[in-house]
Amino acid sequence: MTIFSKRQVYHSLSLLFFIILVTACSSTRLIYSFTDKFIKDEINYFLYLDEKEKLQMNQQVSEMINWHRTSMMPSYASYLDNIADTLEVGQYDANKITIIIDEGRTLIEDTIVGLTPYASRFLIRINNDEAIEFMNKQMLMRQQERIIKLSEPRETRYKDRFDKLSKNFKRFFGDLTNAQIEMLETHSHETLNDSRVRLHNRTLRQKVFVRFMKSQPNEAELNTYLNKLLIRGHEIINPNYKDFSQASLSRFKILLIKMLAISSDKQRNVMIDKLRSYAREFNTISK
Repeated sequence: MTIFSKRQVYHSLSLLFFIILVTACSSTRLIYSFTDKFIKDEINYFLYLDEKEKLQMNQQVSEMINWHRTSMMPSYASYLDNIADTLEVGQYDANKITIIIDEGRTLIEDTIVGLTPYASRFLIRINNDEAIEFMNKQMLMRQQERIIKLSEPRETRYKDRFDKLSKNFKRFFGDLTNAQIEMLETHSHETLNDSRVRLHNRTLRQKVFVRFMKSQPNEAELNTYLNKLLIRGHEIINPNYKDFSQASLSRFKILLIKMLAISSDKQRNVMIDKLRSYAREFNTISK
């Protein structure tokens, strides 16, 4: 299921990741219109489905997206409006940024808990040895693609990481100062190998998921397991990953605090306008 594959969106969202998600295109409507296709493409990549199963999959995806649209999009909009309010009154110190990030993580956990029943309901219908073996093979293929990407020269990986990071901050801040660019360069260097750690953790998570599916769980057991694996996966595999996640989030929080501390009035106005614009888009989509 897409919850468990390409993006791992709902497991590791921080404020930056949330911002990247909503600013990945000039229109949030365009992003959301592609969600249905993205999910179905991912399911079809990881699961071999016959025509009957594809019809069931289409129904589950439609129901899932409708729930997400009506139940979560208004909460996302409120979250973005609250951040805009905070910036507008000049409250972006360490404590406030921590609160914003924690609220974002809570939103994503709420999203997970709401989405996993749809995933469980569909996965349980196709839980057989052949389907599990196909899914496992596809997971290994996707992992190999990521390993090849991570084997590129350090300078190439650094450039890709810096370009992506600076591009998304520019979308959000507008033009960046030399000092802000230097901060992003430093952050890109310091976190360059984080992707290897995340890939290793994702690989372990997928292995235990496949093992659990082979145990033939019922729907309720699968739903409970998915929630734990996606929200508190370190309790099942790789306990040290919790420390890595916390350190990674702390580094980003420090970066964001520093970027905001030297931001101009113009940059903050750009942020506020974008946040309110995205909030309006989400509210419109949710109706």
